[in-house]
Amino acid sequence: MKNVMVRAWEIAKEGQKKFGGKVSEYLSEALKMAWAEARAPQTVKLTTTSGSRKHKSWVAEIVGTHPQWKFDRNFLDAVEEGWMDKEFELKEGKVYEVCDAGSRKFVKVETGKINEIEEYEVKAMVA
Repeated sequence: MKNVMVRAWEIAKEGQKKFGGKVSEYLSEALKMAWAEARAPQTVKLTTTSGSRKHKSWVAEIVGTHPQWKFDRNFLDAVEEGWMDKEFELKEGKVYEVCDAGSRKFVKVETGKINEIEEYEVKAMVA
């Protein structure tokens, strides 16, 4: 995320361009808007297939280690679920395990992007 003041000046300049007047007249409200953007939780949407009876699709946040299953998980509910696919919201900085109709992988959300990571990286993060 950009510096809050830099973003506030950008918003103020947009307001000045759209409505006229001085940029400084828009700065107070622009600063409030920039702080609201900075505080908002960053989420990214991930779409999987619906899966089948044998191969379910799911997404789980990795929250720690587990003695039997390697990782302790919190399973997410789909935000939207259609006939062919499911949509999940992932939060910035979190690590997830994704099972898409039997195909499993680990991902981490960084700077608004979903990056695939290896299991040993997940172990290092939660250890």
